[in-house]
Order: sequence, then C-alpha cells, then structure tokens
Amino acid sequence: MRCPRTTARGAWFLLLAAALCAGAASAATAHVDPKAPKKVLKSGPIVFPLVGVAEYGNNFGDPRPQGRHEGIDITVPRRSPVLAAEAGKVQWWTTSALAGCMLYLYGASGTTYLYIHLNNDRTLRNDNKGGCAADTTYVVDDGAKVERGQQIAWSGDSGDADGNPHLHFELHLKKDRTVNPFPYLNAAARHLYPGVVGETSALGLRGTPLSAGNGVIELEVTAVRWWPGGRWTEVEERPVEVAVPEDAEVDGDVASLIQGPQRALAGRKDLTVTAFTGAEETTEEMLLGEPGAFTALRVRVG
Repeated sequence: MRCPRTTARGAWFLLLAAALCAGAASAATAHVDPKAPKKVLKSGPIVFPLVGVAEYGNNFGDPRPQGRHEGIDITVPRRSPVLAAEAGKVQWWTTSALAGCMLYLYGASGTTYLYIHLNNDRTLRNDNKGGCAADTTYVVDDGAKVERGQQIAWSGDSGDADGNPHLHFELHLKKDRTVNPFPYLNAAARHLYPGVVGETSALGLRGTPLSAGNGVIELEVTAVRWWPGGRWTEVEERPVEVAVPEDAEVDGDVASLIQGPQRALAGRKDLTVTAFTGAEETTEEMLLGEPGAFTALRVRVG
C-alpha cells in the first residue's frame, strides 16, 4: 500500500496515514552534501526551512508499513526556527494525532509545502503541554500571508514523533505531485537567521576570529541571536565578515586584532568573540551572511 498524498483537499484519514509515514524511523542522517544533485523551482531556489544545526536523511520513498515515505525528516534541535520556503499563505492543521502540530504553506509559485511534527512543548523539555497554538507552535496567524525566509513556526516532536525532534518536510509541485525534496533542499538558500527583507532587525554573531584588520573582523560563526523575537541559536559553522567602525565599542583583546593596517589571519581559535549590530533594514545579503552585510556597534570577548 502506498501512502496517500496529503493535500488541503484531502480527507482527514489521508492526513493521518501520511503523518504515520512521516513519524516512522528515519534513515541515517547526513550533513548537506554540496556535490549532491540540486534543483530549483522556476521562481528560483527555495529557502532552507530551518535555522540551526540541521541534518537530514535522503529518505524520500523509503518503505514504510503504510507505503513509501513522502518527505524528508530533518533532524534539528527542539524548538528551532522554521522558515517559509517561499512567499505564500499559511494554513494551520492542529487535529492530527499522528502528524501532531503541522501547517501547509501554499507558495506563490504554486508549490505546496507540508511542515509536520512542529513544537507542542511549553518549555525546551519534552512536556507535551503546549498544544498546537500561537507562540508555542506557530509564529504567524492561521491564514497569514508570509514572505520568503520569514519564521512561521517552531520545530518539535509532536504527534508520533514524540521524543524524536525533527521536521518532516514535503514538497508538492503543481497538480499536487509529490516530489523528492532533497535536491531542492540541497540547492536552497541557507539563511543565517529568520528575517524579512525591508523589516528592521538587529543581530548578535558569536564565533572565533578567522582574520582581522583594517576595520574588519571575520568570524567563524557558531551561534546567532536576532532581535526582535530571537534567542541564541547554534548554527552550522560559517565565515561571516563584520565591519567595525572606529566609534564601535570594542574589547581590548579584540581591538588589537581589528586595528591592524591590513587583514591578517587571526589564529585565535581559543578566543570566542561576539559582535552586535545595530537595528537596521534587513537585506537579502544580511540573511545570507554575505561579505559587507554587517556593521558592528559592539564587539566583545565571550
């Protein structure tokens, strides 16, 4: 028996059957492989649906008792930010015992995305006391129109994923055709933090200095915090450049590195540095962590 496709028009029992497939044991996880096959929609690459240290198994089509697995299970720490893969409209789904808390994202391209096993815990522990509700599960209202890369929910282990935090992610092309999300995920834009282009945000970037000098410090960033609404979140290590103007507040140990006349390797893996930006209009370059995107107001050790 093959798992039925889950669509907004499908009956409730179809949702349960597909969710049961999603909740079954995942294949061994692996980091995103840059050499793996990549695909993009006609509208361009999607945004990777999570912020944080994420691993996934290429398990679309894996056999399940009810049929093949219709999505990919992305392993991620409990209560990680869940992002909109593209601009579109969100619909909550809160009544499936197996899928738990989930939502549909109806993308502007005509693609539909399913996000299953979202958070139902009131705390960072597995308490199962929050239900499927605003703030606990969802960051946007039911029926809200959202932008590409906007945070829409928190990840979790609701439904039959209890004790196994992960996001079951499905991708349905036009005419409700389910496809393997893996090549689309592998080509996805990996946002450093949740945000909407044009809205105001501030950021904290924490990591070890890779290079510094001439008013710039490059960090191997391992954790990010954003304002408003964020908390410190571990991310996959990635180099991020931060401009440090002369009037920025800088701790002495870091100032000597930044004030050098030329960029040089820092060689300070023993040193943890945090750079804080001011509130400014978010750009796509900021979300992607590209060079020249950030300016620090303060840089401190620790």
